[in-house]
Parts: sequence; C-alpha cells; structure tokens
Amino acid sequence: MGPFFCGRRTGSKNLGCLVLLTAINPTLEAMNQLVLELNVRWQMFDELYSDAKNYAVLNRTGANFWATLENLLIDDLMLSISRFLDPPKSMGQANCSLAAMAALPETDPFRSDLQTRLNTLVTIWSKGIQNWRHKKLSHSDMATVLGTNTLPDIPFAEIKTLVDEITAFVREMEHRLNHRDISYQCSITGWVPQVLKYLTLGIQKKDEALRTLSDRIRPVEET
Repeated sequence: MGPFFCGRRTGSKNLGCLVLLTAINPTLEAMNQLVLELNVRWQMFDELYSDAKNYAVLNRTGANFWATLENLLIDDLMLSISRFLDPPKSMGQANCSLAAMAALPETDPFRSDLQTRLNTLVTIWSKGIQNWRHKKLSHSDMATVLGTNTLPDIPFAEIKTLVDEITAFVREMEHRLNHRDISYQCSITGWVPQVLKYLTLGIQKKDEALRTLSDRIRPVEET
C-alpha cells in the first residue's frame, strides 16, 4: 500500500487532500512521502514567518516559543534537504535520496535530465547548507559550538528554491514514469491562519480587560 499524501493523478477528479496512491514503484512512493513532509514543513514555516504582519501577534503570545519553533523548523528543513542530496549509499547502506532515484533502471531514458537538476541542487546546497549540516545539524563541531567558527547566513529564499527544485525533480519522475501529476501543496497547514486568528482574538480580549481595569483604577487615583 502506498503512502497517503496530497495530490492527484492526471485526469482524476479527486482534488482533495489525502489521496491514496497505489504503489506503482515502492521506492518512488516512499520518496513522494518524504517530499510531502518537506513541503508541509516549509508551508508551515512560510505561513507563520514569511509575513511580517504576523510578528506582532507572535511577539505578544510567547516570543521565545515562536522563535524556538522557527529555529527548529529551519534546522529540520536544512537537514531534510541535505538527506535528499545524499549519495545513493553511505557506509554501505542504501539511501532514499535523489541520486538513488536517478540511478533507478527505469530512469535511463531521461537520467541526464535528472542529473542536470541534481547538479543544480547540489551547487546551491553546497554554498551554505552543506556547512550547516556538517558543523551543526549532524555534528557538534567544537569550533562552531565555542563560537570561533561562524556559519554562513542562509536566506529563506534559498531554502524555498531548494524545496521547489527537489519537488520538481520528483514530479518529473512521476510525469515520465507514471504519467501522473502530483501537487504537494496540502491543506494540512490550514490550521496556521486559525491559530493566528485565535491568538489575535486573545490579544484583543486581554487589551480590553486591561483597559477596563485601567478605567476602574483611574478614578481612585484621581481622588
């Protein structure tokens, strides 16, 4: 049985989330699930932190919590991206990576196209995220921990580009091998606007209560 994920087959009328796809190729289906998880995390981060208007709400409802969640999501995204770019094997163990997908016998007719995409991804990744993986995400590099080694800044736009290109890589495999189109945009993250909505309502209620209390106290102070 294949994994649940957001998507549709070409020509399918079912456009909802959680479409169950049969395992045409178990390895590719496993990769689809990983790409879905990557996109869900990016969508969650994007909806929470890309709009500066949200900061006023986040800062008033637990700034340290939201800042910690932001860092955890970014670290998770960079580590997930790095795993997609692993070689087909590490220490004799097979990896579910893009290079492993490109090496599948079925991809022979279009392997050069996949390799071109993969080379582009590795070029972007190696500029900064690779260093984060080796120095912080996978290992606690002593110089980095002590602050004598500084890791490069990673623009959010760079992470988005890598997420999009990884998604495009696997979508191309689906197009070529299974003649189906999959969208990894999922309504699972639809809770983010709801959370922000209720946090905003809570702030409004708190401010109203403080104003009411202030109005009650002021006459006493004036007398």
